[in-house]
Parts: sequence; C-alpha cells; structure tokens
Amino acid sequence: MSHSAAAAAHPGGAKNGAGAAAAVVIDSEDHPAWTTAALDAHNLTSGRVTVHPSPGASTPPALAQDILVALGKQLPPHAPGAPRHRACWADMVQPSWTAAACWINALHIGHLIVLRAHILAPTRWAQLDELRRRTGIHLTLIWHAKPDARLRTRADQLGTGHQVIDHLDAARARYTRNGPARPGATLRATDSLHGARSDTLGVIERVQRIGHPLHAALLAAQTILPHTGAEQLAAVRLADLAPDATALALADPPYRPTSPRHWHRAPAWAQPLLVAARAWHYLHSHQHPSRYLFQHINFHHHNQLTDIAAGLGVTPAINILTGDPAWPTPPDPR
Repeated sequence: MSHSAAAAAHPGGAKNGAGAAAAVVIDSEDHPAWTTAALDAHNLTSGRVTVHPSPGASTPPALAQDILVALGKQLPPHAPGAPRHRACWADMVQPSWTAAACWINALHIGHLIVLRAHILAPTRWAQLDELRRRTGIHLTLIWHAKPDARLRTRADQLGTGHQVIDHLDAARARYTRNGPARPGATLRATDSLHGARSDTLGVIERVQRIGHPLHAALLAAQTILPHTGAEQLAAVRLADLAPDATALALADPPYRPTSPRHWHRAPAWAQPLLVAARAWHYLHSHQHPSRYLFQHINFHHHNQLTDIAAGLGVTPAINILTGDPAWPTPPDPR
C-alpha cells in the first residue's frame, strides 16, 4: 500500500509516530507472516499480550473475555438467563473490561496486540482505546484487509493520534515493543514455594488463574493465612495492603477500624493478585484507605465465589447469606 493510500484511509494516523501509544498495522493481503509475527510477540514476562478475538468477539463483553484468557485467566462458565445472584460477572460488560484492566495493571503488561481488528465493530475499537487510556498500555490493532471506509470509521474511535504501519519489518519492530509498563511481574507458584507440597502448589496455581480480581485475592489471602476467618478478612482495608503488596495487615478482634493490626508477609505469587484487587477499587474510584479490600464480595459474588472455591476443594472465608429469597442458602451437605 502506498503512503498516500494509507494516509487517506485513516487521516488521524501518523506514518512516523514510532512511539505512538496506539498503532494500526495494515496487512492488506492477510498474509500469514503478519499473524505469525504477532503471535510470536506474545510474552507475558516481557509485558506483551497478543489476543486473537474469538468468533463471538462482536458481543460487548466477549473481547474482554478474550483478553482475560490471553492473560492466563480462567473464566467461570457462561450462565445465560441465570437469576441475578447466579449471573456470571464475565458476561457483563463493565465487570469484564474492568477485570481486564486490573490484571493488565497488576501483571505490568505494557503492550496489547489485537489480531483480526478488521472484524471488530467500532464499539470494540472504542472499548480497546478506553482500556488503553485506563491502563497506559501501548495498543496495536492489526487490520487484515485492504484499507477502506470501515477502517476510517474505526480509527476515528481512537482517542489519540495513532501510528500507521504497512510494512512487515516495521510491524515486527512494533510488535516487540514492551510498552511503558515495567515487565516481569508474572510469577509461577514455584518461584517462591520451593519444597512446598504438590497439593499446595496445585491450589496456588489454580488460584492464580482465577479471572475475577476480588475472587483471586480473597482466596490468595486465605491460602497464605489459612487460619483467618471471614470477619477478619472482611475487615482488611486498602490501607492494610502494603504499597508494593508484599505484606497484608490483619486486625485483632473485634475487627474494627481502630483495632490493632499485625502485618503478615505476602509471598511473591500472591502479590499481583492483591494488587489486582486494589486496582478493582481504584478503577471504580474507590481509593480511600478506609475502603475494605474485599468490599461487596459477600453480597455480589457469594455464589460464584463459593462455586470457584468448591472446585479448589476449599471453603471460602465469607459469611453464608441467609434470609433473602434472592440469595438461597446452599443446602446442608450432611
């Protein structure tokens, strides 16, 4: 494609904007080499994520789900038509996109590469640009078709000036950019648990894959502090998490804001999970230090969290809800 053709297709683009936060890569012939190069660039440890949208990515939450899966997260089963207390958070637009932003921040992802961008609706482009704005990542969208009016419409959704790339070597160079975030936060359970029991490692690895930040953080806290009860975890505030998430403070009974607190070390594997939970509150504009870290996990996530914990073979440290017909009490297994 010629320089003039590229410029005409998306006038907001800049051919020489090598450091632009957003870039549109034009693979006009849909050649496999462009896709292969993008997939090869995927490296969580280096802070780069490549997403291949699923066939259902046209629905509002589906692309966020694809991003979460690319980040190594496991999503709960779909629950179409389920009652309010059983509805899957990942099937809702705002929670799914916020969860993606939380994990991008917590895992220090700096560059998101999206394949097949030509099949995505303008609204999906706008959602991706909003994700870029919320997280500060570099965003690269790959258009596997000749540039046309559809591309112009979608490029208009990008709220910042964007780079235009139509040569494979330049695309490869763009793909391997790490972006502005500090890479290296993706840790395996074995990085900090040498000699641990295999069953403990298995639980930790599954906790690390949980998709919702609050679910993951609560079960991480319960794993590293196994004798902690529901009331004690419910009393944990944002101020009780160290800025670098290396320690968590627990209150003494009766678990009031003025109760004495004692700090406990958080292992390396749990730190991104706790950071993601804090990001969940920050992205909802709940940043006051007195905010409870696991706020609302009992009311909004009771049944979903119970199901996840059951799969891990543990009982979540939350109070069982009773007395509300909309939130039926689980049957007594005895």
